[in-house]
Amino acid sequence: MPPPRKPPRLLLRRRTGRPAVYVILDQGFEVSTGCGPDRQREAEEALAAYLAAKHQPDFSDGDPRKVAVADCLIYYDQRLPDDHKGPEPTHIMWLADYFGEMTCHQINEDTCRAYVTARTTGTLGHMAVKESTAKRELETLSAALNATWKAGKLDRPIPVWKPEGDEQEARWLTRDEAARLIRGALGFKPTGFDEHGRVTGYERVAAPQYHVARFIILGLYSATRHAAILGLRWDRNPTSGSVDLKEQRIYRRGTEERQTRKRRNPCPIPKRLLPHLRRWRRLTVIGPCEYAGKLIQRQKTGFEAARVRAMLGDDITPHTLKHTAITWMLQKGVAIWEVAGFSSTSSKLIERRYGHHCPDHMENARNAFSRRGPKQ
Repeated sequence: MPPPRKPPRLLLRRRTGRPAVYVILDQGFEVSTGCGPDRQREAEEALAAYLAAKHQPDFSDGDPRKVAVADCLIYYDQRLPDDHKGPEPTHIMWLADYFGEMTCHQINEDTCRAYVTARTTGTLGHMAVKESTAKRELETLSAALNATWKAGKLDRPIPVWKPEGDEQEARWLTRDEAARLIRGALGFKPTGFDEHGRVTGYERVAAPQYHVARFIILGLYSATRHAAILGLRWDRNPTSGSVDLKEQRIYRRGTEERQTRKRRNPCPIPKRLLPHLRRWRRLTVIGPCEYAGKLIQRQKTGFEAARVRAMLGDDITPHTLKHTAITWMLQKGVAIWEVAGFSSTSSKLIERRYGHHCPDHMENARNAFSRRGPKQ
């Protein structure tokens, strides 16, 4: 019995004397995406577009037992805005790989649990991912099924099981750890620590990566997300954020970019960050995080090298910088609503994940035992 045919998938094709490029493999055919190893996200979006172009959805009479999950995913992907920058196209690639041959009627707790297991063990995908990543992908599946139902393509809603998981405390950096990380980006490695864990000395072990150091400083002082930091330019433009040194303000969105669920509102430039930005403006042409005259799309290898040199754990990621900025503000007594506005994060999320860092947390409850009650 011949093995089942594999769905279209990505492969990083390496050839001697030629640059590596992602290609789409489809039943013996090979289609180049034109994307190199540093453009994996674009290659995944190209695969999602290839799947959508190859197959036209057929919803029949809307019975979930007759409608393929792949049709719902393609329908959802085709209706994403042209300027959409979220991870949904990447999610659709893995969801289609796993659920593509199933019908909507087969989506249940068992199949969703099996998907989470496949993603977290590395059976599905390039590598094992965290449970939270698999959960986010199932949220995309739920959004696709709901969009299809609301459009009248399905005759009933399809519930999608998702792992609950306790929300972990956000990892943040101490001031000493942040200093080590910046020095790591500049090529320095600690030579020793005292009994309190403070660094006693540094040695230079690598060439400085100034664009990585700028990225870290911007994240620590602006509480801005990874992609928004990398997209910052010195001039206002329609497609990405900008730094206005005259108005002393950071615009996290371009003039024609629409607002998304991950809000990117403008924020004032902190006084400690302003001198750095003025100096970087003299040293760069396009934006603060440019490298070799270009803005990079992703901060991965440079940040990872800085983390390793700083001797910090692998739980430190670029998003840790945003966690750190929010935590530092709360520890300084800044009101939650102010932190929410500055970091472009909801007050509810800040209170739930970071509220325990506020020094006034439950202060009234503690002091209540010291007060005298009213006279009888």
